[in-house]
Amino acid sequence: MPLVNTGDLLRDALAGGYAVGGFEPYTIDQIQAIIEVAEEERTPVILQFWSEVIETWGFPTLTCVARELAGRVSVPVALHLDHSLTEELAYQALESGFTSVMYDGSKLPLEENIARTRAVVARAKEFGATVEAELGLIGFLSDYATPEEALEAIKGMLTTPEQADFFVRATGIDILAPAIGSIHGCPLPMAELDIPRIRAISQVTGLPLALHGGSGVGEEQLRAAIGAGIAKVNVDAEVRSVYISALKAEVAAVGSGEKVYVDLARYPRGVRTATKEAVRKRMRMLRNTG
Repeated sequence: MPLVNTGDLLRDALAGGYAVGGFEPYTIDQIQAIIEVAEEERTPVILQFWSEVIETWGFPTLTCVARELAGRVSVPVALHLDHSLTEELAYQALESGFTSVMYDGSKLPLEENIARTRAVVARAKEFGATVEAELGLIGFLSDYATPEEALEAIKGMLTTPEQADFFVRATGIDILAPAIGSIHGCPLPMAELDIPRIRAISQVTGLPLALHGGSGVGEEQLRAAIGAGIAKVNVDAEVRSVYISALKAEVAAVGSGEKVYVDLARYPRGVRTATKEAVRKRMRMLRNTG
């Protein structure tokens, strides 16, 4: 089917008590893996790309591949720009056919963040697209010496319901990514989510909430977060780690037995199989299969 509006997917998810996975592919075989599993599991899915991937492949290629593969399946597929640090990149995504964009002004002074985010919201409306924004500081695991240090540091930078209410009203965004105890780039489930905080933010804003750093959240906490108002779960590090491990195994097998080189025509198939199982595992935690 054609690419769908991300906001529509997430409003349905919020009303239905489930979440939609926002998966971050880096290669075409990863895009294939994600969409294939979505079709097999009969679940909606969001393909999302950040600036480095866009710099590598370009908007025309990514949009074309996403449209082509989405057109082959019966489940809804949305196309999302993740963590755009500039309005210009968000505008390029909208013009290319992305169905939603995230403008990330979380490191800017609040007034500037609001003004820039509001401008992106206004432009997105011209394209019938939706806008996500981050409030508070979710942070990256790589910024800290240890995971424990990271999780301790972010506890003091969580989003309050009052901040969320003010920000949503001031910007007109459609999806809010609050800081609630998770962290980007964590491949192991060790985050400690503040479930009451999620519930309070959901109640005061009424918006679908996005959980960033979903790979670092265990199944029990993830389901509790969905029940509290999380409608979008970002997944990157977990699947990326599996993909790289499978790729390393393909390369390491060279020289053993009859395998004397990496078959560039065939290696993605085995790696894609491993990737699919990692995607499937996370999709089944979102309470939306079928």
